[in-house]
Amino acid sequence: MPLLSAIREIRQKQYAPVYVLHGPESFLAEEFLSLARREMIDPDFSDLNISVYDCTETSLSDILQDAETLPFMGEHRLVIARQAYFLTGSKPPSKVESDPDALLGYMQNPPAYTSLILQTEAEKLDERKKLVKTLQQKAKVIPFMHLKDGDLYAWIERQADKYRASIQRPQSMKLVERVGSELRLLDKEIEKLAIFVGEGGTITDQIIEDLAARTLEQDVFALIEQVASGRLDRALRMLYDSMKTGEEPIKLLSLFARQFRMLLQVRQLAPRGYSQQQMAGMIKMHPYAVKKAMEQARHFSEDSLKKLLLILAEDDFRMKSGQVDKRLALELFITRAYEERSRTSR
Repeated sequence: MPLLSAIREIRQKQYAPVYVLHGPESFLAEEFLSLARREMIDPDFSDLNISVYDCTETSLSDILQDAETLPFMGEHRLVIARQAYFLTGSKPPSKVESDPDALLGYMQNPPAYTSLILQTEAEKLDERKKLVKTLQQKAKVIPFMHLKDGDLYAWIERQADKYRASIQRPQSMKLVERVGSELRLLDKEIEKLAIFVGEGGTITDQIIEDLAARTLEQDVFALIEQVASGRLDRALRMLYDSMKTGEEPIKLLSLFARQFRMLLQVRQLAPRGYSQQQMAGMIKMHPYAVKKAMEQARHFSEDSLKKLLLILAEDDFRMKSGQVDKRLALELFITRAYEERSRTSR
């Protein structure tokens, strides 16, 4: 079921007896749960009518027993069951009994006065299971996948509107390039920028440039982007700026290794016909990061990327054993990466 449709129904007081939330985008899932708390339960009696469980710590039978309990001094009850591993192909992380038959029995006639929300961050449910097939037929199943491209930019624009400011599509794209695609970080940055421009104000390129924080990971990503684009002087300037802020060179080196490892992975997977979404799942990265990595990786050959990763491993050992000046090692690596890029481009 589409998320926006589920939200609309809840605001219209049309509560489903059972919801299943699945997918890795935890920020959107938490927003949905917050909405359910606000809309379904009288705040004066929320402590009495909202229960939150971890399925790895509490048996499913106990959770369902609570769901069948009448609401106290209110009209509705909300029971949230996190880590619902029994809906996936994962093995149980503990000896807590999941008892899927109990949930199958509950689904035959779930009480209308309770909304039971089962949540897992797994990207896919195990559709081979009878329980999952039943839930797909009788429950509201809502996927929470990472947002990408137009969906991500549209979400940014809605968040700006939520904070009573506006942002246009080019600026939404610029914000993602600067901050990254993690919704939790983006939300904080949008709120900050909206406060700065004031109610009814517009978030511009210059405001993003001046105020939007860039994570260290994004700094490294942008630095390698400069190398891939053939701008060695800008890459070195970004490196110096990072070290001026006190960043530990060994940490920077490990982030270089992480990024070049991702470039190698997409360089190897792309010719095999995998989509960006498939590659994102295989290497556990956001689809937007994979898209940008593909753009960077085309400037390097597979052999060049392997060589650079070997250099990084050697530099890591030499840094930690005190055999090389850390700053000099980073400068030399950026220069070597530029040389490999230039060699590939010829």
